[in-house]
Amino acid sequence: MDLLSRMMQKLRDDFSIRSLVRIVLFLAAVFLLQNTWSFLTGIVGLLWHAVRPFFWGFVIAYILHRPINYLENHKISRKIAIPLIYLVLFGIFVWLVYSMVPMLVSRFSDFINTMINSVRWLRDTIVTSYTGPGGSWISNMIDSSLEALTDVKALFPSVSTIIPNFVSGMLNALILGLISTIISIFMSFEWDQIRYHTSVFSLRISRRFHRCLFAVNEDLTDYLGSMIILMGIRFVEYSLVYLLIGHPDWLILGLATAISLIIPYVGPTSVNTVGILSALQLPTFNVVLLIALIVILAQIDEYVITPMVHSHNLKLSPMWILFSIFASSTLFGVGGFIIAIPMYLIIRTVIRMYLEMDAEEMLKPQKEETA
Repeated sequence: MDLLSRMMQKLRDDFSIRSLVRIVLFLAAVFLLQNTWSFLTGIVGLLWHAVRPFFWGFVIAYILHRPINYLENHKISRKIAIPLIYLVLFGIFVWLVYSMVPMLVSRFSDFINTMINSVRWLRDTIVTSYTGPGGSWISNMIDSSLEALTDVKALFPSVSTIIPNFVSGMLNALILGLISTIISIFMSFEWDQIRYHTSVFSLRISRRFHRCLFAVNEDLTDYLGSMIILMGIRFVEYSLVYLLIGHPDWLILGLATAISLIIPYVGPTSVNTVGILSALQLPTFNVVLLIALIVILAQIDEYVITPMVHSHNLKLSPMWILFSIFASSTLFGVGGFIIAIPMYLIIRTVIRMYLEMDAEEMLKPQKEETA
């Protein structure tokens, strides 16, 4: 009873009209948010459609400002460097559209057939050679995989029914990409002004925000530059590996391996698994050679090439990367896989900078006393 009396007395002492008003206002805000959620999401959607070209234009300019600065440091004027880089990128895009994309589309159906035949061979091998417990479960699981692959293959004969929607989506994406590219060109020319005004604005907010913002910018710039280099290296490596063993879809798998770096660990592992499964129809020696080369390349990439390319400040922990991927994909869906590592870098850099600035403030009085 004494404990209960003390608790009631504590509540009476701490209770006030101000506290009650705060609670009521908080509950009212939650109620209003719940009842206007659909309206607010609609407004946010309209705003996103309005600013989307500017957002993607900024992203493109942000990614390209480093190679532009590199050319400027080598005595090439910005007025020449920016058109040169965009012309090179346009040439690569045209090459992809007119040479690689039709080939990839035509080969994709054959690639699915290869996957189906390889999985069937794997199922038959397991059924004939394995008689232990769990054999039926493994066979059923493989049959489910075959059904899924067959469903994917069945989409190709009826592709004409989805052409109108596909063309409409492609036109919308093309228009958005064109507008975003034009905006990014203007932003690239005015990048120094954008950086200056961002610096002034962040300083007006607080010095902490200013330091965190530019620390995040430095880490993200290092990460994006490293990713572009690593993608090029992986594309060359794995295209040569699959070409060496005689895989008919070596270009698809090399390109998929390079793109899969956007999702570290999970992406490359998934593509390597698909590559091995699709190679099971090749001679046994070729399959064994492929597995050995993938294992060797994975070790070289992880412990030699990646540390050489990445900045020493990045040092991405595998556990934190995997946690970031699964957390981000849970919160944001498919897009979360792409933004997982940049978001992790931003959060980690902000926390690190705040801890460093807190430590500096704690040490500042001691330095003044010793002075």
